[in-house]
Amino acid sequence: ATSLYVSEMITSRGLVEKNPLTFQMIAFDPDEHPRSLQLYGVDPVAMGRAVRMVVERDLADHIDMNFGCPVPKVTRRGGGAALPYKRRLFEAIVRAAVANADGRPVTVKMRIGIDDERHTYLDAARRAADAGVAAVALHARTAAQRYSGTAEWSAIARLRDALPAELPVLGNGDIFCAEDALRMV
Repeated sequence: ATSLYVSEMITSRGLVEKNPLTFQMIAFDPDEHPRSLQLYGVDPVAMGRAVRMVVERDLADHIDMNFGCPVPKVTRRGGGAALPYKRRLFEAIVRAAVANADGRPVTVKMRIGIDDERHTYLDAARRAADAGVAAVALHARTAAQRYSGTAEWSAIARLRDALPAELPVLGNGDIFCAEDALRMV
């Protein structure tokens, strides 16, 4: 069986600025492979530099860009789940990551949108697909819901239908046991 070792969510700026705490948070043991680095950021230049650093220093085998964080201290600054609402900025950040990944897979995770009036996931996922991501993950809630209410699994189906068949779509939200995962599929 193969495992995927995933870092905590870190900022691209923290990596670029060589913050010691950031490097502690992304340290993997030598026998941990494949390594996935979970990045978030609001600046395409910093994101591109961070991904280039991951490649040059061999810090991870996979970059997962987190556009799903609903925490107000992140969304108030325009990051996390709020960022796909800024379509051109979102696309620029994803393109910068993919362009600097040197063939390593880059994936994105997102939410349905900011709230019930502002759904962004279909447009954002299409932009991410056009930018060359390896997969798209959807937490089927809005940022306003955070982790409450019920995940809207039908949004995952709409996303699957909206993207090229060869692009993997991962579903997230309300999976508590194997039966839940089978029902989501």
